[in-house]
Amino acid sequence: MAQLMMHAEVLKRFYKLPTKVQKKVPELIEKFQKNPWDPTIGLHGLKEIMLDPKVRGADLPDGYRAIVIAPEQGDTFLLVHVDSHDRAYAWAKNKRFEVHGITGAFQIFDVQETTQALQDANPAIAKVPDYPLSSLTDDDLFHAGVPKLLIPAVRQVNSDRDLDVLSEYLPSECYEVLLGIVAGLSLDAALAQALGTDTDSNQPVTIAGPGDFSQLTQRPNRDLVVVEGEEALKTMLEGGSLEEWRIFLHPKQKKIVEWRTNGPMSITGAAGTGKTVALMHRAVYLAKHLHNPKERILLTTFTTNLSVTIKSYLRRLDPIAAEHIEVTNLNQLARTICARSGWKGRIVSPEELNDLWEEVWEDPNIVNLPMSKAELQKEFDLVIDANGVDSEEAYLTTLRTGRPRMGRKERREAWKVFQAFRRLLLKRNLLTFEGAIHQARFAVEQGNFPPFRHVLADEVQDFSLEALKLIAALSQVNQGLSDPLCVAGDGHQRIYRTKVPLSLAGIHVTGRSRQLKVNYRTSEQIRLFAQSILEGIAVDDLNNGQTTIVGDRSVFKGPQPEIVRCTDEKEEAKRIVNWVKQLITEEGFAAYEICITPYKPAIRTALETEGVLTFELKPREEDPGPEEPGVRLGTMKRIKGLEFRAIVMGCTTESDAMNHLATAELLERCERYVAATRARERLLVCVGLYDKRQVLVGVTIKA
Repeated sequence: MAQLMMHAEVLKRFYKLPTKVQKKVPELIEKFQKNPWDPTIGLHGLKEIMLDPKVRGADLPDGYRAIVIAPEQGDTFLLVHVDSHDRAYAWAKNKRFEVHGITGAFQIFDVQETTQALQDANPAIAKVPDYPLSSLTDDDLFHAGVPKLLIPAVRQVNSDRDLDVLSEYLPSECYEVLLGIVAGLSLDAALAQALGTDTDSNQPVTIAGPGDFSQLTQRPNRDLVVVEGEEALKTMLEGGSLEEWRIFLHPKQKKIVEWRTNGPMSITGAAGTGKTVALMHRAVYLAKHLHNPKERILLTTFTTNLSVTIKSYLRRLDPIAAEHIEVTNLNQLARTICARSGWKGRIVSPEELNDLWEEVWEDPNIVNLPMSKAELQKEFDLVIDANGVDSEEAYLTTLRTGRPRMGRKERREAWKVFQAFRRLLLKRNLLTFEGAIHQARFAVEQGNFPPFRHVLADEVQDFSLEALKLIAALSQVNQGLSDPLCVAGDGHQRIYRTKVPLSLAGIHVTGRSRQLKVNYRTSEQIRLFAQSILEGIAVDDLNNGQTTIVGDRSVFKGPQPEIVRCTDEKEEAKRIVNWVKQLITEEGFAAYEICITPYKPAIRTALETEGVLTFELKPREEDPGPEEPGVRLGTMKRIKGLEFRAIVMGCTTESDAMNHLATAELLERCERYVAATRARERLLVCVGLYDKRQVLVGVTIKA
């Protein structure tokens, strides 16, 4: 039986086609699955006018044509382009449509167009000495996925500028391999990243020739998707627009999604590399393979807002599978477990916390404080509460990573303070957030709350030791089950607490950890800028090692971030308003595609005075997107997990970490890294006049 695979570009352009054509394409696919040579399809050869003899045309209404590539081996056909008659044929005329002999990827390329683009770029551009691609032989380049006919063109690449020019003409996986090599990866490592394979298993595929399409449906192909019929296509296009994350996964992501493990696994990667997308697809994959319909899957996150977004996305991804997946944030998860286990108390509010601490400090028995009151409160939050420390002896041996040094004598004095605070909580039947997690863990371990068949957790870089122990208990990591736990996180984005190794909670992922390195969300310029905020900081891999950014790269480039110095917040508001208005009126940005952080009433007032609508992002609510107009406003923590075409960071306030990065706390720098990486194309950062030292790379600071 014939199969039809559809190229990503057809889906992306689908809603630009006339209505009649849109209606006809699903019918064409339905007929094609039954008989590709059905006369009503109108499939016809074009050997006389096409360079590649495999090109076929198929009739569509209003003079439109579908470009279909027929196989030389196998029965898989490829729908690669739809346009009006003349434009469709002109597009396909000089292109080649081949399966690469090493990578097995389907490739579309035009030798003449590629060569001409490189010649037209800038022939006078200076060559870069020892450019990484210069040392590659022709065999190396073919091994990297370069079509043999394009090797002479790639041979001329001697700078990032040259490679950037070819990015529009090279097959996508081929360009990614070359980009990885330039970024510092070996040829084998770059190839493994692009194909989603292990470095030591990059074996050439076995095909009869470039027209052998017989294995395409079994091989990861980032630009092709099998369309089973009319209903399948309608499901893909449901909602009136194409959400690429639902359909097209990078081979590395797909490998992670379908990876079956005999223990817990982890997914790491810098912001924008698709960890959450992979996690959602994995949750759906596991839901589809449940053996018992009563089994449950848990997907939990640290922040409330991300869990709300994920719940909505899962329903769009697969509404049936989503019925088997419970999505909640860590806070609500702990509350639910405690409540179902019989707890009748409350989580203490921030105001109540302040009152309780004031009561502690008024106690005449609390003397000889080993550190300031503020530091003792922080010690309780970050060390005692987060680690579930419940005795003085346990405190004396607890690791206090990132905290000021304290001897045994000082810790004993501090313990008296913590005991007094806990007595007040107990007296009022209150729990802190971490206290609720601690109690929830005990409830699960004592059998008072049923575990899940599979657990997936996002943002685990911000999970405390107690939180990690809770998800370990819920996933039964020590029971020998397959695929018990999958965690995702990024040390660059840790904004709530110091690092806690997974192994400390009994979550052992050695040999079952995968790192994503290709950034899809953020331009290369913004990625480099965000990375510079953390320059000089060693970032952990969520366990006991350090992560590396060697080979990290974005798939597209854009304008440099704009950094402006402002004398005060009044000037800051003025600059931001002018920048936002320019994006909307001159560059075609929609207001909802722009976000300003942190939230400042003065900026909101300035925007609305100029007639610019605003919309404040609220906790526990999904961003409504185009359904609700207005420039988005939100705290840096609130926008975590979201993305926008443009981000404004209003950091003019003297105390803002962007004005003293060299001495700022790690969590503050990570928070600003997170804010910057929410931007896809444009980034404006307003800083003060307090520190004129250049601390950021790749940007020009304007007065």
